[in-house]
Amino acid sequence: MEKQKERRRRRRCPSCGGEKITRGRVVEGVRVKLVPPTELSEEVSVPAYSDVCGECGLVTMFVRIAD
Repeated sequence: MEKQKERRRRRRCPSCGGEKITRGRVVEGVRVKLVPPTELSEEVSVPAYSDVCGECGLVTMFVRIAD
């Protein structure tokens, strides 16, 4: 299966509107639980990422969910 190339839209800081964004670094130790564990299956979680605005310092956290 061929890996799809990630499409990135141009980002602006939601706080100051700046365009100097450091993008998509993994936040170590932070995972977002999408599905809790059950007797029949394990939990499903994804890593968190962060963007940092180089102009005002705002940190924005997000997750990427693949198809």
